[in-house]
Amino acid sequence: MSMKFRKCSQTITFAWMLASHMVLSKKRNGILLLALCLCSLIFLKSVVPVRQVGRYSKWLPRPLPRTESSAQYFVLARDLEIYMYSAIASYNQPRKGDIGIVITSLDATVQHLDCCVLLDHARLFVTPVEEHFFYHTMDVTILSRIHEYFTPGYYRARQYLCQVPEIGRIPSHATLKSSSAPCSTDLADYLPVHTPTQFPGGLAVCAKIAHSGGLDPEKVIEWFEVQRLLGVDKVLLYDMGNPVNLTRVFRYYQNMGLLDLQPYELPGYPANRTLMEKDKRTHQFHHDESMAVLECRQRMSGFSYVMSHDLDEFIIPRRDITLKQFFKEKMEYYQDSAGFYFDTEFFIYNWGPTNPEEDLMLTRYRKATKPHWECTKYVYLSARVLSSTTHSIYPLHPYTTYRIEPEEAVLHHYRRCPDDVWSTCFPETIIDHIMTRYTDLYSRVLTVRQATGVRPSWNTKK
Repeated sequence: MSMKFRKCSQTITFAWMLASHMVLSKKRNGILLLALCLCSLIFLKSVVPVRQVGRYSKWLPRPLPRTESSAQYFVLARDLEIYMYSAIASYNQPRKGDIGIVITSLDATVQHLDCCVLLDHARLFVTPVEEHFFYHTMDVTILSRIHEYFTPGYYRARQYLCQVPEIGRIPSHATLKSSSAPCSTDLADYLPVHTPTQFPGGLAVCAKIAHSGGLDPEKVIEWFEVQRLLGVDKVLLYDMGNPVNLTRVFRYYQNMGLLDLQPYELPGYPANRTLMEKDKRTHQFHHDESMAVLECRQRMSGFSYVMSHDLDEFIIPRRDITLKQFFKEKMEYYQDSAGFYFDTEFFIYNWGPTNPEEDLMLTRYRKATKPHWECTKYVYLSARVLSSTTHSIYPLHPYTTYRIEPEEAVLHHYRRCPDDVWSTCFPETIIDHIMTRYTDLYSRVLTVRQATGVRPSWNTKK
């Protein structure tokens, strides 16, 4: 119970600080009343077990007038401002004897919701939703919820859980509705339910979103070839529109079976929002980007190990071993682990290449910051994690996470200087030659260049 009371204390403290800056007493009292209500809800949820119930009915399909939506890859809930992206099922998770269907969405509603699940295309099961995971832009969840309540008008990355008793019927489609509305009779309002393929011992990478030509095809080739050398079995990438030369590279790795591409978009309003640098300081940017991270955790749940990092980042063991071998060794030592975090070495393009005669980006740039805790990334065990965000793992009880010492493995991050974050672009540096150990990397990259028509943008004679 102490954790619940600490959350209440945080809520009231924040509310009092917020209220103290307000002149009008009605607004001040309203803030404090809301904080007390939230505390009451937290307390009640801690002492009163919630038992979700459901009801069955016959499925009677009937087309309905279409709701207005320009989204191609999301389904807009019929009576709600919720754009639903996927419905992914897990048997006996999180409760034994149930099928847990997680619906990942961009959600601008504040209503109570129900799940409508179609079973064997013949029966309809309706049940109240449960919160699976809600992404927040603030570290303290309670404070973030208060902030969201008073700042409506944008879509939040949220995952809802539909619990369906396993009675021998297969869930084929699912959707969300407000608790006061009936389930839609139009199949177009439903998402197909996807069940991930199981890959015991497999290693996957959630590589986030590729968009708007912001990637260099040559560097992307090097990234994929290093992942292959490290033992990665699958890469999941969300595609939001890319130029032809990059699409050719993606198609090459799709044909190999290494890459899965999921189409992605930014539905709803404003219609012209992007994932470009100019929008990076907005709440909507972080929710748009994070939804793909949340969804990937569900879609890749059949793999034992999952990493999450961008196409300019690499987790590199100090010993010349594959990541699978490295993770297996760490799991044998940290048997209660849900995942591992890694310190970062930044290789900054602004500093210029240390070895301009080299033809690979990864061996041209060897000057890096000392390993340190900044923009850290991770690997997790799917069966032991509730969810993950860009820089954080959320383990299930009783598991925990550990930080790997930089003498054992580090995250390499290749990028331009983050002027908006660093006080100086010239911190203390080291020279790291470790990428030269992959002696066949050049021949691998050359093969892909020839197959895709990609040429590096740099000149090795400089």
